[in-house]
Formats: sequence, C-alpha cells, structure tokens
Amino acid sequence: MSRPDLLALTPQAIASLANLGLVKRAQKEIEQGKGPRLEELADGTVVGSFEDGNTVRLPPGKSLKDSPCTCNATTVCRHRVAVALAYPAFTSASAAPAPEKAAEAAPEPPWSPGSVDDKALEELLPRRSLEHAGALRERGYLAQVRRGTFVGDDVPTVSLATCTVRFLVPRNLGYARCDCSVGTGCEHLPLAVWAFRVADEKDATSREVSVEVARRHVESDEGGPALDAARDLASFLLLEGAQHASTGLAGRFALARSSLADARMAWPLAALEEIEDLLGAYVSRGARYAPAKLAATLAELFARLRAARTGGAVPPRAVLGMDEAPETKLDYVRLVSLGMRLFADGRERRAEVVLADPASAGLLVVRRAFTYAEDQTPEDGAELGRRQGAPGATLEALARGQVVTSGATRQPDRLVVFSTRGLQRTSVTPQSGDWSLLPVPLLVKDVSALEATLRARPPRFLRPRQLAENVHAFEVSRVVDVVYAPGAQRVRAELEDAGGHGFLVELSHRRVAPGALDALAEGLSGRRGQLRYLSGEVRRSARGLVVEPLALSCEGTGVVVLDLQPAAATGPLRTAEDRPPLPPLPAALAELEGCLADAVHQGLRHIVPAWTTRLSAVATRVRELGMKRLADDLGALATSLDAARASGQASDEAALAAAWTDAALRVTVGLEQLG
Repeated sequence: MSRPDLLALTPQAIASLANLGLVKRAQKEIEQGKGPRLEELADGTVVGSFEDGNTVRLPPGKSLKDSPCTCNATTVCRHRVAVALAYPAFTSASAAPAPEKAAEAAPEPPWSPGSVDDKALEELLPRRSLEHAGALRERGYLAQVRRGTFVGDDVPTVSLATCTVRFLVPRNLGYARCDCSVGTGCEHLPLAVWAFRVADEKDATSREVSVEVARRHVESDEGGPALDAARDLASFLLLEGAQHASTGLAGRFALARSSLADARMAWPLAALEEIEDLLGAYVSRGARYAPAKLAATLAELFARLRAARTGGAVPPRAVLGMDEAPETKLDYVRLVSLGMRLFADGRERRAEVVLADPASAGLLVVRRAFTYAEDQTPEDGAELGRRQGAPGATLEALARGQVVTSGATRQPDRLVVFSTRGLQRTSVTPQSGDWSLLPVPLLVKDVSALEATLRARPPRFLRPRQLAENVHAFEVSRVVDVVYAPGAQRVRAELEDAGGHGFLVELSHRRVAPGALDALAEGLSGRRGQLRYLSGEVRRSARGLVVEPLALSCEGTGVVVLDLQPAAATGPLRTAEDRPPLPPLPAALAELEGCLADAVHQGLRHIVPAWTTRLSAVATRVRELGMKRLADDLGALATSLDAARASGQASDEAALAAAWTDAALRVTVGLEQLG
C-alpha cells in the first residue's frame, strides 16, 4: 500500500505548506544520508524516526500541519517536511517488482476540484466558514480557474479577488493551500471548488477559464449614480482638457470618488484617482504628467463604464472590480525579490520593490516615497538604497533579498504593507538568486508561450489594475548581442531563453539610477559572472518581446539590482544607431495615439485648427494601410467635432466624447495586438 497524497507532493508544494528554507535543509540532509528512517504501517500511516529522537506520524487523510510530531511544533516542522520528501524514494525502494505480463492499468482520468461535493466540504470545514462562503456565493463572485496536471508545480489553481487557492494533491482537500491569513480550511476553499464546477460546465477543455459564480449579476441600473457621476466628470475633463480643467475640481472628484467607493467599484475608482493625480502633477509641473498617460487613463475609465452596462466577454463585476476587498490580510508568506525601480519627480523620489510569491504565483509591490526639502539634495541610486524598505531592513536589502512575513496586508492593486504590531513580524534575509523554483508564468523559460499568453489577454483597459502585472523572471541561456545607442543613451541587447527563443532587452539612462546602464552592460558581458536569470517588465512591440530589466542574477555574484548600482566605467561597447523606424502600421497608430492625447491635453472644446489637419492626415494613412474601421472612427470624430462646435449642445458634445472614446479604444487594441 502506498500513499498517493504523499507521492503527489512536490518539493514546491511542500515549500508552500512550510517554507523553502526547511525544504532545502531537508533535501540537503537526505542527500547526506541524515534523513529519517521510514516505516509504513498497515493502515497507511507513515512513521519517520530521526537521529535527534523525534518521531513523525503522517496518518492518511491528515495534512502535514495536522500530523503529529514529537517536537511539538505548531507549524509544519522540518521533521514533517523531511518525511514527506523522503517518502517517494522509500516507496520506490520497497515496491515489489511488477509481473512481466501484468495488464497495464487504465490511465486515471484527470481530477477536477469541481468533482468534490458539498458533503465533503461540510465534513472538512467549520460550519461558520461554510456559511460565510455561502453568503459570498449568494452575492456572487469572480474567479480565474487554471487547470493543472500535478506535474512539478503545475497544480489546479483558482485566483479570487482577495486570494489564490491551490490544490496541491488530487482528491485530498486537506492539502489545499490559500494565501489568506488562515491558509488551510478557510472560507475560500469552497469558493474555489464552486468556481471549478462552473468552469467544468462552461468549458471543460481550456486550460484557463474566467467564470462568474453568482446568483445575481450587475444589472444596468446597479451602481447607476456612481457610474453616471464618474462618466460626467470624465466627459467634462475630455471636453475642457488638462490646460483648462486642472484646478477647481476637488469637490467633483471627491463626490465621484465617494460614490464609486460606496458602490465597491475598485477599478473605476483607481482610474479616477490616477486622473486626479495626473492633473495635480500638471498644475505643479511635475514629471508624472504626460498627455498620453492622461488620455490612456481617461479611455480606460470610459471603457469600464461602457462595459459595465453593455456586458461582454469580461463580466461587469470584473470590469468594475466589485469583488476586490479594500485590503486582505496575508498568512505567513515567503516572498522573493525580483528587483526594484526608482522614480524621480522634482524633489520627490519613489522606490517600488517587486516581490514574487512562489506559493500563489503572484506579485506584490512594496512602495516607499521620500520628499526632500529645499535645502536638501535629493538622493539617487545607491544613496536611496540605504533608506528603510521594510521593518529592520534597507531598500537595498529588501530589493536583493527574500522576505518572510506574517500579518502583512495586500491592497487591491497588489501593494503590500508590512505590519509591526504585536507578534506579527517581518524578516529580510539575502537570497542566492536561484529563481528556478519560481512557478510558471513568473519564471519564463519559453518566450513564445509568454507572448501567446499576453496576446490572449483582454485589453488593458478591462483587466484588473495590478501593479507589476507584466514583471517576469527569464531564464537566460545566451546573450547574443549587446549595443549602446549614444543618442538615446540606451543599452539594447538580444538574449535567448532556455529554449533558444530570442527576446530584446532595453534600458535607457535615468538620472535617478546613474549606474543602471553600466551594471546592465557588465552583467550582460559576463564581467559579474555568468548571467543565469534576468527580471524585468515586459511589453510587446512590433519588433517582438521587449524587457525593461530590473535585476540580474549572475553566477557567483547573486542578485544585482540595476537602479541601485553606482556609476562605473564599463569599457567600450559596440555602438549602434537609435532604433530603426517602426513599420508603417505601428508608426501610424503611434502617431494617432499622440494625436488623441493632444486632444485631451488641449480639450475637445479648444482644439486648434492644426490638430484637425493632423487628424485628417493620419486618418488617410490608416485607411491606406487597410484599417478601414479605424479610419471610419476618425471620420466620425471629425464630424462630431464640427457638429459640437457649431451647436454647442450637450447632446452633440456627448456624441463627440463618445467618438473620441471609440477611436482611442480601437487604437489601444491595435497597438496591443500589433505589439
């Protein structure tokens, strides 16, 4: 008799139930012959005896945490971890050889958590947890279901608005793991099971399925006043423009924000807050303001309001973020840093550290902001790295290390705040830079698969507003070429992933990170040791996948956080001209994106004649390039602009705002797909 649950536990799964440090320690002891002596009893209980006198018993039907160990640890101790890791080898060594002509057993069908019935949930979970889950089900919720093969770390996973549930062992809910503060046996487990049921009914074959589990849905009149207030304010800003509507709007913003918050519409609220921040930056002449950014955020807000009332492939609840909790308390978690990005705006500095959660395959961001007085010199690069990043740790230590924390809270945009209250604590220790245990898709071994995933996503104006959503770690097999463009002050390189697929790396000089380019050039050339991994923010372009790097992991050096490196001479690099011109269609779309952004900056009521000439010219170009529907949208925008100017009536101005939105959304989708 063997234990299928223990055989199904991979080192990655065990690490998510305990922590990676215990797994590595146990693996090392087993390799050195210091592992436990195992015995399997008739009832299936696995007993492990250790040299230190402790004994572990792993009974069938109990999780590692609930299994007894004589060390009396209340969490998953190293003894339980070692027994679970040693069991597959013990089973293989003690198994009797199979008869030569034994009939092959029929392959077991794939297991879905949706096959678990409510009776099993009632037996496993406390009544209060089930009642709370039932109330959430009655209200309705969204989930992203990912089917798994139980090979390596590929396990069935359900991403909910506030947490992620992973089914580590087939047919055994005791090993299901949630990254909420409870961890196992929480109210999110039945929500994940119910989501799998809906996914199995909706689409039984696709690897990933988005589902809405709801007894009622968002109707066109639900949250109507909040949507109307946000739409009216966005229309006013579009018509007046940043140049004419940057001040005196605090009351209107406050009212619209309050209405969206009361209706629990997290994503329109976040977009509105970003618009208000951008307008404030314009008034103060801050570097954060950019017409293109303001235009993109306005278009996103209009898109979410439209989609909430018209419906579509993305459920209204998801478009509006109605299931997002203001904050979510996290369980004991271990996070691995993938680097940091520094930002400068006048006398302000901001640091954002990207942390990967291997257990949930998610990303979290730690943000720190610093404002310098007039008599202070703002710090940059390595100087900022000496500022506090986490309790008892500097930004540099946080950006290069790994974090173990309990009691942290996560906001809807995946910003994380560490707690310093009571027994809740955070520790930051160095990491080796070995990112091989990061799960897919955090770790990219196949760039072509990542590119297909990015292409299949909904447009960004309908996706959740999550920080660092495009940050990944790449396993690097070869650096093909490295060049420096002196005019743009940019290092550009061509790399290959583990499968030999090429991708581009580009990084431009910024004053706040004076040594980033030098460090990148050294890391790519091998002067800091062989490059093993590279992390960065991914974007799709007409030239393929482009990564703006955050950190490098080099053999013998560890993690190199680019923005924290001091300036240093790296020796000559092969120089090259700035990037070649874009192909005609992406170039036309980029020109049109800038044209529509200028309209937001000026305001549609205050457009100068030169703008209409520019719009007409680019409309002709896109029609010649075969984008007839976009050209028609641009023609409708020009016609609506003339009608609104002639009449000044509210209905004509509303049609003008709608025409601008049509064109802006089509350009956004075009750039994403062509990219």
